[in-house]
Amino acid sequence: MGIFGGEKRKSGGRYQFRVSDSLAVPLRGYLLRLKLVSGEPALGDIAPGRQITLRAPSGKERAVRIKDYSVTQGVASQMRLDRTHELDLVIDAADAVVDNETVEIGWTVSGP
Repeated sequence: MGIFGGEKRKSGGRYQFRVSDSLAVPLRGYLLRLKLVSGEPALGDIAPGRQITLRAPSGKERAVRIKDYSVTQGVASQMRLDRTHELDLVIDAADAVVDNETVEIGWTVSGP
């Protein structure tokens, strides 16, 4: 059992999420609401400080660091991720822009 009551995995391998919502959060950055499309990510693979790849529908990509989890859905846990296949992350506002395109619905997030 993990700290928050979920099974803790060392690594879940490759994963891909679809951005289902994004919004600027004053003084924090950009919140990305993610829905799992493929893979079985371990929460540690998408933890604050880890790197993810943002990909626009146009194909442009950018590697960014996760700043924090959002607490809008409660405490992030492996159990919640496995059950809902959703996760909310916060990234720096400057990282939310790729070649003058701001991350929005339809973008994808992948890793590791």
